[in-house]
Amino acid sequence: AISAHALNRLVASRACLASALSESFSLVLGAMAGRSGLSEGGGFLRKTYHCFLVAVLSLLVSVVTVWYVYKLDSQAADVPYTAYDCDSNGLDLEDQMTMSSKGMAIDDTTFDCPDKIPAHWPHTSAPVKNLRLFRTTQPGWDESRISEFRKHVAAYVRGTGAKVLVGTQISCDELEDDLDWSHTISLLKELNASHVLGLAVGNELDQLASKQGTSKDCVQTMWDGYLVSKLHARMEDVRKIAGFEHLPVTTVFTAGVVWGTGETPFKDDPDCKVNTFLTQILKMEPNWVFTFNFYPYFDPTIGMDPDGKHCSTAMDKCKCFDTPMCLNILSMQQTRNAMTRLTGDPSARLWVGEVGWSAPQAETLHTAMEHCAEFSGYKMLYEYYRNFIAWDLTIPESHDEAQSSSNAYASPEIVFWFSVRDSANFGVKEHFGLIETCDDSSCKLSRARAKGPTSITGL
Repeated sequence: AISAHALNRLVASRACLASALSESFSLVLGAMAGRSGLSEGGGFLRKTYHCFLVAVLSLLVSVVTVWYVYKLDSQAADVPYTAYDCDSNGLDLEDQMTMSSKGMAIDDTTFDCPDKIPAHWPHTSAPVKNLRLFRTTQPGWDESRISEFRKHVAAYVRGTGAKVLVGTQISCDELEDDLDWSHTISLLKELNASHVLGLAVGNELDQLASKQGTSKDCVQTMWDGYLVSKLHARMEDVRKIAGFEHLPVTTVFTAGVVWGTGETPFKDDPDCKVNTFLTQILKMEPNWVFTFNFYPYFDPTIGMDPDGKHCSTAMDKCKCFDTPMCLNILSMQQTRNAMTRLTGDPSARLWVGEVGWSAPQAETLHTAMEHCAEFSGYKMLYEYYRNFIAWDLTIPESHDEAQSSSNAYASPEIVFWFSVRDSANFGVKEHFGLIETCDDSSCKLSRARAKGPTSITGL
């Protein structure tokens, strides 16, 4: 930004010099004609000197700024890749399925230690082949830190062969969105097309109206064209980069947009025009992919057992991935049905942006389950994670559908686990990580925690 400002000043000084030269030419002609124009030469010289000084200083600032940025990139380019994995604490999961189609989402905590992204899935020997980045920077970061993070991610994917679903923010602040996009473009170029899975423009914007401090004007602007126009503009920029001409693009929504939708396949009301948005974008983007986050952990429909003390029935429905009674599977079936209604294609491309479980209890949990200690216990996290690792991505058919196929629904192409480490959600603590902090050398789970005891506050 400083360099751009200096260059603008340089252009202005060039115009200034041109004006001074023109003025001097007029003075000379005046003198030749016998007029007293040369008496004004002192003012001309002062003006010329001023323009020349501005030009030199502006050029110097531009050169120094470009050199500084180049130096930062050169230093960051020397970042080596050293494989990192957390200690499994003697807890190993041997039943692993379709791990190449699973990925890990990078949380805000791991942004502070990008050199400690696990090379393997915790408690397994399976390499991590996909990452999801929600953004490419953090609030308050300077150019040096942004560049360092970018180089660490690039070193990771080149060292492991992984691909990245790169995210860019969409909010009600266009200036901040565009600034974030400039950093996203830099990361895309750094990774190159061979290591980029796709571009995610915006995350869970269906929840925008419920966010504290969000104005009605913001929500209306978002759904009345801002999201569509920004996504289209982002893809126009991306397709100018060699190798990215056919990059898949998506916007990530919660599973809430497929429930209680009325006559439309997806939610479509003044505060959340997802169906309208998807209808528009499908006509514009040939490489569109549907992406949704699934969280039985926050499901408001589940309740306590009849004894009022336990929640075993709810836990059983939440932690499985292999029957139509599993809440994850039920939501994925509903999602596939909505996609088919909208597109007519039962095999339209589908990614799962997030699944996961919090232990200890997330401060964002405000359902009946906040009163059930075992629901957010380490044993439950272990069972949920174990079942996820063993899931082959099949979406079983519903019991009430008589279809000959053993797999009535097309599987998602890729599923991301949220998250690597525990982190905060808008300042509120959550514990979805498989590692607790950047300083921990051990994974969160252990043999002891997998067996119990369960705790609402942790061990």
